[in-house]
Amino acid sequence: MSRNKGRISRQIQPPRQILILTEGETEEIYLKSYKSDDENRRRLSGVGIEIYKPKDHSPLGLLAEAKKRIKEAKKDKMPYEKVWIVFDRDGHANIPATFHEKQAVNEIEIAFSVVCFEYWVLLHFEKTTRLFNDCDSIGSYIRQKHFPEYEKSRNNYHNLKDKISLAIENAIWTTKQNQNDLNDGLKPYQLQAYTNVHELISFLKDLR
Repeated sequence: MSRNKGRISRQIQPPRQILILTEGETEEIYLKSYKSDDENRRRLSGVGIEIYKPKDHSPLGLLAEAKKRIKEAKKDKMPYEKVWIVFDRDGHANIPATFHEKQAVNEIEIAFSVVCFEYWVLLHFEKTTRLFNDCDSIGSYIRQKHFPEYEKSRNNYHNLKDKISLAIENAIWTTKQNQNDLNDGLKPYQLQAYTNVHELISFLKDLR
């Protein structure tokens, strides 16, 4: 009699793998801090989450890196459950092409902000669709109205983490404010104020 007769064959499932590629240092610091925060670190200990800013961190560069890493991961039989690319409109070229080309890859999601990631930071403090001409103007507004010590290149997460639920709520509100324009055919990068970073954060919050 075969020694294996009657045994139930169990297929070992690979650990969940998530990749997040960022265009800017501010996004990278925020997301790495979210991942390493004590409460989140314990919850995410069984999930492989890699966050980094690649050498070519233009929108198309992020997309190309994401495609390459997806292909390599499948070859190694450690496929990604999801890959996020995080970038903003602040002076970047090829944004329409990035959104268009992303549609062909189901594993990739885009977390995008107008005019920059600081708009997501601002939503930790207030609900607004105010027009900002550039990222510096948002940063100045944040310092003047809410967070005098705010600096793009430093770790601001611990001053923001207790306000994440409010930021998500405010981002959902801004999405609703933009819905008519989106329904009329405008793209996210054509709006005066937009972010869906809350979708990435909500995705991370739901991971176990």
